[in-house]
Formats: sequence, C-alpha cells, structure tokens
Amino acid sequence: MKSLNVCIAIAIAVLFWACQGDRFDERILLGHDNVKGKLQNKVLVSDALAENVIGNTNIRKMQIYTPPGYEKNRDKRYPVVYLLHGLPFSEKCYTDESTWDPWIGDPNPFQEYPDFPSEGFRDWMDGMIFRGVIDPMIVVMPNAANEMYGFSFYTNSILNGNFEDFIVQDVVNYVDNKYRTITGPQGRSVIGNSQGGYAAFKFGLLHPDVFGVVGSHTGLLYADGLLMLGEAIVAENPDGFNGPDPTKFLTSASYAMSSAWSPNLANPPFFVDLPFEFPTGAVIPDVREKWLAHDVFTMLDTYHENFRSLSGIYMDAGIYDELGMNQMMFACAQKLDAYGIPYTAEEFEGGHFNRLFSRLERSLAFCSEHMNP
Repeated sequence: MKSLNVCIAIAIAVLFWACQGDRFDERILLGHDNVKGKLQNKVLVSDALAENVIGNTNIRKMQIYTPPGYEKNRDKRYPVVYLLHGLPFSEKCYTDESTWDPWIGDPNPFQEYPDFPSEGFRDWMDGMIFRGVIDPMIVVMPNAANEMYGFSFYTNSILNGNFEDFIVQDVVNYVDNKYRTITGPQGRSVIGNSQGGYAAFKFGLLHPDVFGVVGSHTGLLYADGLLMLGEAIVAENPDGFNGPDPTKFLTSASYAMSSAWSPNLANPPFFVDLPFEFPTGAVIPDVREKWLAHDVFTMLDTYHENFRSLSGIYMDAGIYDELGMNQMMFACAQKLDAYGIPYTAEEFEGGHFNRLFSRLERSLAFCSEHMNP
C-alpha cells in the first residue's frame, strides 16, 4: 500500500507540473539527471571574409550549444541567441577561462577574471533551463577575431574583411541550415560584451529583419566618449604613434577601431587613419566623421525606427567599468529616450568583465522572455 501511495503521489506531481506549461513539461519528460545539452566545435568557411587585404582567414571556428532534449525532440524548433565575444578574441571566450590569461593583470586595465561558473558553460546553460530561468535555446559563439589588430568590431572593412556580413549572413545561414532553428527575427537574438555589445546594437539597427532582440554588456555605444581619450593615448606614445603595442591597451584598441572604421590602404605600414593628432591628442574632424558613421549613438538618428521595431533592447554596464562604458550607456539611453524607444538598462556593481556571467544570466533571460517563437 505504501508503494502504491508513493506512485500516486509521483503521478500527481508529474501531472501538476505538466499543467504549468511546456517549459516544465519538457524538463520532466527529459529527466534532469540523464539528459544534458551539448557544446560542439564547428568550422565555417566564410564567403564574406574571403580575399581580404589584411589576410584574415576566412576559416572560422564556432562553438554551438544545443539544449537538453535537442536530439530527442526531432520535431521541435528552437530559438537562437548569437553570443558575440569581445576580449579575448575567441569563440572560446565564454567556455575556457584560460583564454583570458593574456588580458587580465598589468599592463592591461582589467585586473579581475570574469566570474566563470564552476560547473562549466554547458552545465551552466542546462541549469538555467532546468530552473526555468530560460527556455531551451541554441547559443552560437563565433570567432570574429582580426588577426592583425585583435578587434574586428564586427564591421565591414576594406582592410579587414566583411565581419558584419560574416555574422549576419554566413553564420546565421549556416546555423539555420544545420540546426532546427526558428527562423526570422522572432526567433533570433544577438547579444555580446564589449565590442560584441556594440555589434549587437549595430546589428539591431541595421538588420531588424534578422534579429528581433539585442543585448549589450559594457558595449561601446557612444564613440565620442572614446574620442575624448586622445590625451591619454598620446601619453602612451611619447615618441609618436608607431603601431599597436600589447603593453598599450588604448593605443592598440585605437588602431583596431581605425582598421574597422577609418582604414586607408594608401597609408602604410598600418593602413589606417588614427583619429588623434600628435602630440596634442586633438580629434581629427575628418576621421571622426568616419568613426561616427559606425557609431551606434549617431546611427540612431537614421535608424531609430528599425530599433523601435525590435521585440526587446537590453543593456548594462558596471559602475566601476575600467573604460567608462557606463557613462556611454547612459548617453545611449538618453538618445533612446529622446526617440521614445523602450529599453531595459541596468547598472551593476562591477567592472568591464568581472561580472560577465552573472550579467549574461540576466540578458539570456531577457532574450528568452522577449523572443516570440
């Protein structure tokens, strides 16, 4: 009799949870202990990056997470989140803590590692699904490194190659052809940190027919904020601008941004126009205009209706951000307010990277809530 009562109790519990919606029902049917998501390494040959001047390879690695039950539920299609890296320029940015080793500690401005989950990326994602924080989803992490300058800023450049097209066309088409995805902007989000956060907003402005939800973690959302650092960048280079230098973060970043936003094939050996005069650090107006053509804050004046059409806009920044991205987030928020565009903006206790995963949990939940598969 006792075992019969236990069986009845289990049956009632299963029925109760099954009535709560598909999210809970699917978790029970799969079984928490026996079914796990998968983290796969993939390689894509990119048409968009073929034959670029600088010699960036068009053979690109990706990591792709598929949720628990993906293999069993053959008739089910899944929403996709495209998760774009900043540092450390790798598809393993979110899955391998050791890839951060060159970027944490002096001479870099970042002194703390991201808060990697102890259980690893796959189990971290599985846990959020099993706890009901997010619905089952596919997460795609492509490599968009610029092999000479590090940052590509996910921008189409005559020097670096077409990194925007690489993501928006090549990667999205690959994933839709190889996986059971919900196609269309209602089933796609794009989020990222730092340069990846910048790219997510830019893609939302330019490609609302591809991505329906965007999220920026500590993203560069106001280029004039960075252009105010001319004196600091000159101070790193008392002998003049002589190219990128791994001991000079702001200098190297300026060359990288220039390779994306102000390339000049007639200006060897680095083929870029920096936006700062030497030795004053004053901004060069013509180069600034080229940068602003790629600036999210400026682009909102032209493409704000595209942003208004999105299902969700999320951004955050830490109050101790080493690069001042929290102030740039507030500038972008004010522009969104001026156009009456709804968004979610959050400031948090932390710096540019050190609360990365706690913030990703927030943005992934936001994506899950605002996608409409």
